[in-house]
Amino acid sequence: MTPRLTLKLSRSAIGLMAMLSAALISGCGGSEGPKLEDYLEELEFDRPLESVKEIKVNSYRIPCAAKRQDTAGAEIEPLWVQMKFDLYVIAEEKHEKSVMAGIERHRGMLDDIVQEVCRSSTLDHLLDARASAIKTRLLDAIRPLLGAERIRQLTLSSSLTWEPI
Repeated sequence: MTPRLTLKLSRSAIGLMAMLSAALISGCGGSEGPKLEDYLEELEFDRPLESVKEIKVNSYRIPCAAKRQDTAGAEIEPLWVQMKFDLYVIAEEKHEKSVMAGIERHRGMLDDIVQEVCRSSTLDHLLDARASAIKTRLLDAIRPLLGAERIRQLTLSSSLTWEPI
């Protein structure tokens, strides 16, 4: 064999060994990892889901000036609208009585919070079909009054409706 042929075989052998090493390190030919079926078998499906209650807080009709911005981002004259919705609190069944008692005890404060959040809303918040920004702000403000660990979520009856006035 000539020295060139030996050098080519050595380089080919080194390249082949490098590819095999990379394949072994990357997991080719190794054992299989955990599968979804294995994980699902570990979960307990015998336990029933916790039941929740939807508790009505109040019905609201709130006039407000929805803030607007032009295309450049400058604030322009607000749009006067009337917002209409029923507000519900979703809580676990075991917390139903304490949440209802909290709603009655803090009725005035809850109504003030709802009015404040609605009156500080922008036109973009009103145009959101899910009213997610309004619900999030309401949830953040109401949880301390009724108990953060008791309240799971807030819902608005068949979504929030509004009309210009």
